[in-house]
Amino acid sequence: MFEIENCYRIIFEAMLDETVLLSIAERIEQYTDAGVAFVTGTGKIMAFSRLWSIFFPVSAGKGYLTFEDYAAIYGREMPDGQCCCVTPVYGGKRVIGHVVLVYGGKESEEQLQKLGLVLAESVKRFFEEERKAYIFKQPLKEYIIGRMMFEDEFSKEAEEDYCPEGKYIVILFCKKDGKAEEMTARVRSMWNCMHIYEEEDAVFVLLYLVKDQDSETIYAGIEAEKQRCCVSDVFSDLCLCRCKKNILRRIACAEEFQETVPVRRERDWMMRGMYTYTVSLIRKAGLTDYSIEQLILEDEKNNTELYYSLKVYLLCENNVTAAAKRLHIHRNTLVYRLKRIREIIDGDMNDYETSRGLLAFIMMNDAAGQNIRSKSAL
Repeated sequence: MFEIENCYRIIFEAMLDETVLLSIAERIEQYTDAGVAFVTGTGKIMAFSRLWSIFFPVSAGKGYLTFEDYAAIYGREMPDGQCCCVTPVYGGKRVIGHVVLVYGGKESEEQLQKLGLVLAESVKRFFEEERKAYIFKQPLKEYIIGRMMFEDEFSKEAEEDYCPEGKYIVILFCKKDGKAEEMTARVRSMWNCMHIYEEEDAVFVLLYLVKDQDSETIYAGIEAEKQRCCVSDVFSDLCLCRCKKNILRRIACAEEFQETVPVRRERDWMMRGMYTYTVSLIRKAGLTDYSIEQLILEDEKNNTELYYSLKVYLLCENNVTAAAKRLHIHRNTLVYRLKRIREIIDGDMNDYETSRGLLAFIMMNDAAGQNIRSKSAL
């Protein structure tokens, strides 16, 4: 049997180490033979001891509590006859995390419950610091379900329990815009069947039980708010949540943005999002089209619109009349600009291979956000 007074001393000594929580977990396990883990209110495992990882290897490996391990711990269905003591960590009146102790033998239960309270009070400030990065204060189970949808493989059993059959829409709100909480509340007023998955920089809202006739009403309601967000197309397989999250992130990274049309729908922005996948490779390889850079420098020096004019011209498949109409300029004005562009790039834009190459670099340049003066693609 261990002494609580000695646990206080162990915790105090561990506070002097660089990895405080890990040191506490390991030292307490050595003294009490109980596995220790510190689980935040979002399911993140901040630290754990060796014994705890033996019983929950998947969660330990992932760094956050899986749904299966959550069911075992909080449902008290522990493996190999082990017992579990779960102590909530409070920040004010809210639960912001849990201290989880795994042990064998009922004779230690009372002492470990006391130890759980001591540990919860000792590590509270670490949990409070982690909590600051999150807007929503959902129950732990909701965070785990959200992570399972957007990060892990979502089992059919879980789908039946938490998202009845139907279709889905995912919405991304960037937290840096300062409107994520407000916009999520507004979406809830439009559609109550939703799950929220929050990361440190973004909020993903999954709408479920969506019918085909509902989708345009939902899109219209979101667009009416005129707040920046990215919205997926309707889909019917919940296992696509991860893919939808990733493409929406890519779409959000695309620098082109019409402030008058703040909602980016997947069907309209997918190609620009796809271009961002190539950006890191282009930069790493040091590839660029120096003729495009010369156009940008010319625009910056003389306040011209050569870069954008070439872009529109190429998007209009080298049709001068159509491009001039989209640019809202006279045809002769565009002819003059094209003559100047030809001189600068020292190439023939009407050559098929040259024009396709120029357009590809323009699109990748815009996706990379390298040309801050570029206007939105048509």
